[in-house]
Amino acid sequence: MIPGISSASEQRLSQALDPAVTDLGEALLIGREFSLIPGDGDEARALGVAVVGAGELTLVVADPARPIGRLSVQVTGRDNVIFLDNAGWSGTLQGNFRILGSDTLMFFNDIGAGFVSLPEVLLRSDGQLVFWGIGASAVGCMMEIEGAGRSAIIGDDALISAGVWIRNHDMHAIHDLRSGKRIGRAPVDTLLERHVWLGQDAMLLNTERVGMGTIIGARALVKGCVPARVVMAGIPARIIREGVSWGRDTYVMTDAERVAIGLDAL
Repeated sequence: MIPGISSASEQRLSQALDPAVTDLGEALLIGREFSLIPGDGDEARALGVAVVGAGELTLVVADPARPIGRLSVQVTGRDNVIFLDNAGWSGTLQGNFRILGSDTLMFFNDIGAGFVSLPEVLLRSDGQLVFWGIGASAVGCMMEIEGAGRSAIIGDDALISAGVWIRNHDMHAIHDLRSGKRIGRAPVDTLLERHVWLGQDAMLLNTERVGMGTIIGARALVKGCVPARVVMAGIPARIIREGVSWGRDTYVMTDAERVAIGLDAL
């Protein structure tokens, strides 16, 4: 589907192309033309990408002449790829990425006229995937992903507020002092289905799935799986309302937004 990525990365990407997550399918990628750009060259800098470190990074872009914003990328591993579907890009992607492993794929769909700010993304292990859905936006989202082959998948039209953290693990070992057994959870894959709203300063910690159309309240602490079309709030977060969703407009929810989360248009 995408030139320059390994068969393992292609398989992980295929698994992310779930209709509950995105309108993008393999058929929309096959046959398209993309340009491969070395991460440490002048072409990358002209796009707005500054790369440091002794690792390897390739940019795969739909339009090599269209700047994407401003990215600072530290790379220590090999065979890493950032894909940018920037052919119709009029928005801005800003971020600081640290890629410590090898064979990592960061995949950014068209953000349109949107704004995506990722002040800190730390990918610790080999074979990881970050997938950014069509039209998803972020005022300020930080991620830390641990574990070989693990992923963070952000569905289409997500709205992520400032100060949000997505961490797929406990960060440090947690042990029972009597038994000596490790009791912390192993790293998980984190997946947001389409049209999810994460409120300011929310934290997703070992969160496996957030259902389509769901709202996560400000400063909520979320673990495990969250159903579709609910409001979660609190520490720890709990469902406080069911059968609700949200619209990007201040006052209305559009027919397209309703259909996207599995409802009929009004």
